[in-house]
Amino acid sequence: MFNKRLSRKTKNLFNFSLMSLSAILMMSACSEKPFDSPQKLGGQWVSSKDLNLGWETYNNYCMQCHGMKGDGKGPASQGMVPAPRDLTQGMYKFGHVALGELPTDDDFKRIIRNGLNGTPMLPWDISDERLMAVIQYIKTFSPEWKKAGAGTSNVFQTDPWKDKLASEAIEQGKKVYHGIAQCYSCHPSYASLEEINAAATELTGSGTEEIRENAQLSMIQGSSFGHSYMPPDFTKHHIRTARTREDIYKRLVSGVNGTTMPSWRGMLSLSANQQEDEKNLWALAYYVESLQALKWNWKARQDFFRNLNQNRSQAR
Repeated sequence: MFNKRLSRKTKNLFNFSLMSLSAILMMSACSEKPFDSPQKLGGQWVSSKDLNLGWETYNNYCMQCHGMKGDGKGPASQGMVPAPRDLTQGMYKFGHVALGELPTDDDFKRIIRNGLNGTPMLPWDISDERLMAVIQYIKTFSPEWKKAGAGTSNVFQTDPWKDKLASEAIEQGKKVYHGIAQCYSCHPSYASLEEINAAATELTGSGTEEIRENAQLSMIQGSSFGHSYMPPDFTKHHIRTARTREDIYKRLVSGVNGTTMPSWRGMLSLSANQQEDEKNLWALAYYVESLQALKWNWKARQDFFRNLNQNRSQAR
């Protein structure tokens, strides 16, 4: 009996020693900085000093969700919806560049500083030095950054409506949403078929006699990220990168890369009139902002849908 107990105790001590040795070796390995030479990423040379600082910063703040390899499979990623971005793909949703182009450093800064609404991606308050370093380190996960540089930032126009004309902009935006952009193809419809038909006739010269089934609900969409997603109902869901009307306008201009959300610039004027197109883009931003306001006021949202359902019933 005594020998058996001693044997078990000795075995446990041996296992503990092995675990301790492994931990020491791992800590030793992790303390070695991985970069001893500069790398060319996105067409720019990045020093080993900056890459090593980025590596250290990433492991402290980002690895838990995005993983050691940047594949979005960190220890905290289990069950996250949406899943953390797989940085090895070199594909990013929320740049302010043409769809398909790599984002600029300013895009990275904006997303890291502000986070993504309604997701586990929080705003990160780190120093400017660490911020720039971790951005460069993130680029090492994908070979795309060794093939091409960042895209060119979109040019954004000033608001032609201004607050004095906000009510007119919202009304025009409702027509654009339902009549020409037909956003209800993916997002919910917020108008009766009669209103949709009138808006389509006014803006395109061609009416709409029917729309998809269950148009009051979002319709699930595919993506290039290996998973499907549900477009937001603007009266109850967050817009990932938008907190202001201007943010909404910029997302309408830029689209969402890798998804069915296009860039709407150049698509909202049948006569290809740039001034009209920009005015309609901003009007759409006003309208979506008005829908987002309902998210914070359950009584107003209840009244909104009560009136909408009454209009739909009367139109049948």
